[in-house]
Amino acid sequence: MIKKDGEQLARVPIHAVRQVVVFGNVQVTTQALHTLVENEVPVAYLTGWGKFVGALTSPGPKNVGLREAQYRRFAAPAECLSLAKAVVRAKLTNQRALLMRSLRGEDARGSDEPAARGLSDLLAGLDRAEAMDAVLGTEGMGAALYFGEFGRFLRRQPPGRGFEFASRNRRPPRDPVNALLSFAYAMLTKDCFSAVCTVGFDPYKGFFHANRHGKPSLALDLMEEFRPVIADSVVLTLVNNEMLTPADFLVGRDACHLTDGGRKAFFQAYEARKATVVTHPVYGYKMSYARMLEVQARMLAAYVRGSVPGYAGFTVR
Repeated sequence: MIKKDGEQLARVPIHAVRQVVVFGNVQVTTQALHTLVENEVPVAYLTGWGKFVGALTSPGPKNVGLREAQYRRFAAPAECLSLAKAVVRAKLTNQRALLMRSLRGEDARGSDEPAARGLSDLLAGLDRAEAMDAVLGTEGMGAALYFGEFGRFLRRQPPGRGFEFASRNRRPPRDPVNALLSFAYAMLTKDCFSAVCTVGFDPYKGFFHANRHGKPSLALDLMEEFRPVIADSVVLTLVNNEMLTPADFLVGRDACHLTDGGRKAFFQAYEARKATVVTHPVYGYKMSYARMLEVQARMLAAYVRGSVPGYAGFTVR
């Protein structure tokens, strides 16, 4: 039961709840938290502006062996380099696919785009990277090529609509499109956090992102290959289908954020994207993007345990 000021707003059976996301200064009773944890429903906490803070989950798999293998594997530079290449390869592939799809209607078609050719060149050179710095550099150059064209992915807007994109900015985002991107990445982070916890990993020990206190590095590692196909795709859907207007944003001198109404529209588009069914590039069977996150985490776990010879990132055609 959801109440506000003593008034019942909604009543949802617990078996229909997949997760609870709490924004800002919202109180959840101890009784409600106990019920959610007992039913293995994760509770994610984000700031009022959408930054991921943490999550409350059930104890989950008591998989000490997986975590021991995780620490051993991720302590080996060669293992981290191999996994980082797999993740960056998938990310660049998905960025290139979204770029070509988005620009297909223009005079310069898809694969003829300089950025598409540049991403192909980066992919071709990725296997030759011999150090993590080189992989990080490749990922950074790919992001520069991709976001350098991202403004062209947006349909031309009427004057004053406010959905132009010049460059990526964050912490805080300063325009509506960047606000949407940051919010989408925060939501994807909490979903990847949940996926790696469900499998039994330590979400704070990663192989690509630097390990820092309080940073869910492994969740961020898993998230990389899904940024273009889930988060960026949701942003393009919201803007290009005119599901949002400038009134759905609060724009200050130094920051831009979604209003409550804007977040509601975002959630609808985000959940719809997660429910989209796609084919797994390795296993060949169909599943939703929401399920795909966990399947990729399980594939990574199988590799970490030594059950499979390698890890392949998720890619679309």
